[in-house]
Amino acid sequence: MKCGKPVGGAETEFCRDCAQTRHLFDQGRAAFTYTGAMRHSVYRMKAQNRRDYLDFYAAAMVRAGSRYLEVWRPEVIVPVPMHWKKRAARGYNQSELLALRISRLTGIPCDRKLLRCVHYTGVQKELGREERLRNLRGSFEVRMPAEGLCRPESEHSSNLTDAGRGISARVLLIDDVYTTGSTMDEAARALRAAGVWQIFFLVLCTGATEIE
Repeated sequence: MKCGKPVGGAETEFCRDCAQTRHLFDQGRAAFTYTGAMRHSVYRMKAQNRRDYLDFYAAAMVRAGSRYLEVWRPEVIVPVPMHWKKRAARGYNQSELLALRISRLTGIPCDRKLLRCVHYTGVQKELGREERLRNLRGSFEVRMPAEGLCRPESEHSSNLTDAGRGISARVLLIDDVYTTGSTMDEAARALRAAGVWQIFFLVLCTGATEIE
């Protein structure tokens, strides 16, 4: 119900991680689990510059998230940003390219500059959740609000701090892989500190969870 990871049956609402963790995002969904062919496909996209896969990825993500997008009604799409060192090494941020394609498919505007990465974290795939959280803390910051995010007349505006007043939007974060949720939580932390009041995510793959 929370992160979209597969669970053991219809009567189970939360994966084990979400049952034990207070995530800072509202809800999220993925198109695939990060196993087998999809794991290999994502590796090739990142390590072998297979950007030609991205059109298929984006279309699959929109199909998987279509009924949730109708409920969430996001006002803006925001890609999870990449530190400039990582982007320079790879040559592109796959989350940004996915976000642009999803924006074209859905008509939801994309703001590539709202959220930026200000801390280089290095490789995180071998780290556990707590280590990732410590490594990521303070990695993201919100730039000046984009025009489409200004909602000073919102019913939620009275709950905002002066620093966050006027940024009360429904944001859809886009990334390629969701594992522990630490990256999404840290991105959500920065957005909530700026006054964003609903944060959802759509990813290509989610890590498989232990079936309960």
